[in-house]
Amino acid sequence: MAQYSEQDLEYAAEFREGIHREALAIVRITRPSVKEVIDRHPVEDYFREHWDYPGKWYTIIAIPYGYQSREALVDTIVRDTLAENASEEKPEGDEERFAAEIDPRDTAGTDSEGRPADDPFYALVAEYPDLAVDYCIVPCGRYCGYESHRTALETAFVKLCEGWDGDPNRAVGKSVAAGELFSPIRKGGNLNYRKAFLKPPHTNRYTDSDFDRVNEALFPKGTDALEVCEWTTDWSEYFDDGREWWGTLCLTVYDKTLDRFAVIMASATD
Repeated sequence: MAQYSEQDLEYAAEFREGIHREALAIVRITRPSVKEVIDRHPVEDYFREHWDYPGKWYTIIAIPYGYQSREALVDTIVRDTLAENASEEKPEGDEERFAAEIDPRDTAGTDSEGRPADDPFYALVAEYPDLAVDYCIVPCGRYCGYESHRTALETAFVKLCEGWDGDPNRAVGKSVAAGELFSPIRKGGNLNYRKAFLKPPHTNRYTDSDFDRVNEALFPKGTDALEVCEWTTDWSEYFDDGREWWGTLCLTVYDKTLDRFAVIMASATD
């Protein structure tokens, strides 16, 4: 094992602690009583050997090998911590709140595909058979922030992804500005909602007017009261095709005016 000075270990520990604080803040959105995260990397893993001018190896402090970014490491720590605390008891006095959450297996009031049978949105979106986007409208019950977003995602996964393996509990979500939901297509940019609608691998003839029409039906009371959460997509086979090159999309959108979620998912290949 390489030998590191006491000062080097102190610096690495501070760097590691900063990552832990970032991960813990995410974990506490859904598990507020968690006091520390699960990091399977000792502090020594936060050193790397770096070859640099003038042709010499230097020891630097960085994320452990095997991660493409700091965000990827944080996501792994969050998932490991949530898995370790999956059986955490629900806070006292919150029994009613959690009882009001939606059971993903509850299909009362839905059509043969598990969608709300009386929502006119589905009739309209059926006019767009070439869409690469999947939608699921999920009633909220009692709103509980991030936890309700995850419950809506679990519900949509059961209804939209029958036959696909996956575990929505492994998904990590982050809040994004509602305005970003309708951002224009950026040339060479990552997949966003508008691009998923208008530019699938198998081209369609839909226009921005079609995009606006569908979203006016999806959010009939406007978009000022939307709360958007974007989720990672490495937790289900549903997204495997899109990861080949086109991209993947997983969003839960809470509409406060209707007390319901719109779950938007996309993954496709040629």
